[in-house]
Amino acid sequence: MTRAPGVLVRAARNGMGLFATRRYRRGERILDVPGRIYNHRVLWNRGGTFADNCYRFGPETYLDPGDGVARYVNHSCEPNAAVGKERNRLYLFAAAPIANGDEIVFDYSTILGDDDIWTMRCNCGEARCRKRIKRFGALPADVRERYLDEGLVPRFIIDTLR
Repeated sequence: MTRAPGVLVRAARNGMGLFATRRYRRGERILDVPGRIYNHRVLWNRGGTFADNCYRFGPETYLDPGDGVARYVNHSCEPNAAVGKERNRLYLFAAAPIANGDEIVFDYSTILGDDDIWTMRCNCGEARCRKRIKRFGALPADVRERYLDEGLVPRFIIDTLR
């Protein structure tokens, strides 16, 4: 079992997942997402699991979290966490209160710019599941607006919408 302060990796609905080992308040930082930054060409050349686990980092770059706990954060169409960027570092923060034992999940669409072509079938199990994970601009308008209003979309993703 892999651990970091406040979280642990264990079996989840979709393989392995990241779970809280304490409570988090809305807006509270859960963890930093360390890793190596790659140009988009490397991501698409390597593809597979490597590409699936990378986080969008900037206009043409992606962050590989390696074997760190951030690799295990699953997607949900009803997320309780989100990705932020501060001083050139990604971090995960609580988008809603998270109880001890809850799986920590974010909406992968919030880190997919409108120039991203990656998609994935969704298996989050939420009542409002969209069935397919796509770029941020492809989200239903009400979901897009809610995420923007709640500050759940990194600036570098918003910039791809123009």
